[in-house]
Amino acid sequence: MKRLGREYDKLETLNLFSLLPLDQQLTINDPERKISFFARLGSGLELALKSESTLHGIRVQAMFQLMVASFGKVSLIKQEDSGECYHSSDEPIQVPDFRVVQADGKPLLVETKNHCKLSAPFSVRERDLDALVLYSTLLRTPLKVAIYWARWNTWTLNKPDIFERDGRRARVEFMDALATSHMADLGDLMIGTKSPLMLRLPAAMDKPRSINSEGELQIHLAGWELYCAGKRLEDEVEKLIAFYMMLYGKWQDSGPGAELDSDGLPTAILYSFEPEERHAGQGFEIIGSLSSMFSAFYNSVTLEEGRVANFAHYDDPSKLAPIIPPDYKGKALPLWRLIQQPNVEKSSD
Repeated sequence: MKRLGREYDKLETLNLFSLLPLDQQLTINDPERKISFFARLGSGLELALKSESTLHGIRVQAMFQLMVASFGKVSLIKQEDSGECYHSSDEPIQVPDFRVVQADGKPLLVETKNHCKLSAPFSVRERDLDALVLYSTLLRTPLKVAIYWARWNTWTLNKPDIFERDGRRARVEFMDALATSHMADLGDLMIGTKSPLMLRLPAAMDKPRSINSEGELQIHLAGWELYCAGKRLEDEVEKLIAFYMMLYGKWQDSGPGAELDSDGLPTAILYSFEPEERHAGQGFEIIGSLSSMFSAFYNSVTLEEGRVANFAHYDDPSKLAPIIPPDYKGKALPLWRLIQQPNVEKSSD
């Protein structure tokens, strides 16, 4: 998927200029109106930059849009909550974050939420959830809530009717949200492969090599190699997929190790990635989901010590993460692609 180009610096600025409640008696070219606009713009930006919750909310929205685009499954994903909106409803409405056209052509509205608390369920005010549902009803388009469970680096996509209500707030527990998630509808998959994945950095054999009594190596590197369960990867697509999974999957890095020859001299530095637990007889282990790996990547380029440092936008999100071709069979890198279907939900639709 590719980003639709727009002249943000000109059109979005002009749109904001027309929407801010400035002195309407002044013409758009009046210097006083321009000065007032820039002052409002600066103060608004300062307030936003001081609010970590606001920054994380915007960052998670951007993450979701890029992530779904990188899956390559949906036909379109567009920001919905921008521009003016007029309605005749007596009840309040709230515009969700995104409009999605799924692979089967069915439209979907998505509201994204960021949830950082480890043990508490996600909750939202009932009136806010009802306002989102009313908007989707007016548009005759179903609504789902995408929740980023930051502590688990996990996304779920849920229907509003799985939330438990108490008259004031609507809540959902993590395990309930996970069991009833529709993330697969957007292209998310659980990915499994054989263990271990290994990065081997061979030594230049024509250069000096040594290891001292404290285990410190002295070598010159001669390249890099990737392995899956002992088999060397030669295919460029396989190497790209494997390296991405090593960096952003959930397997643990055992740390740098040394490969020694019969004389005790180092021949390579090894980084091995393996799961914490193994399932006997299964033949593979889950290394993560497409969504969790993309989120780990996005966090690495937008966060510094847990604080928002940047917002990353890309013209072609498919280049951010290796898309596994639909007809991928694997040569030295076997992959298992698991599609999670939601459990039976409360809703009858």
